[in-house]
Amino acid sequence: QIGANMSTVYLGIDYGTVHIGVALAEHILATPLPTLTNNEHLIKNLMDIIESNQVSRIVVGLPSGRIEGEVRSFAKKLSDTTSLPVTLHDETLSSHDATRQLATIGVSRSKKKNEHSYSAALILEDYLESVKL
Repeated sequence: QIGANMSTVYLGIDYGTVHIGVALAEHILATPLPTLTNNEHLIKNLMDIIESNQVSRIVVGLPSGRIEGEVRSFAKKLSDTTSLPVTLHDETLSSHDATRQLATIGVSRSKKKNEHSYSAALILEDYLESVKL
């Protein structure tokens, strides 16, 4: 059923070997969610977020370097598990940008543990800007 109020909900993911940053967006501004731990519960936790927020598209930040292959495998697994479209989006500078922006606005160290989710928000906003929704 398609109506005027049906909007696309995007899930942005900043994949890390220890922490997974996640953010949601319907338009151009993304909202960071609490950072997830990269463990055996990751896919289930992501599925909970996807179902409870009616996510219809996933954007995964793609780094260059040593974990690029791992991120590609993760994105494929996510696509196979969720049956949602998964887009890989270049994230080369997002973690650095997130850290710098948090420092600029004087965020406390305790909040910086969520920097992966801020990175996910930046990746998602950059993606949405690039496709001009």
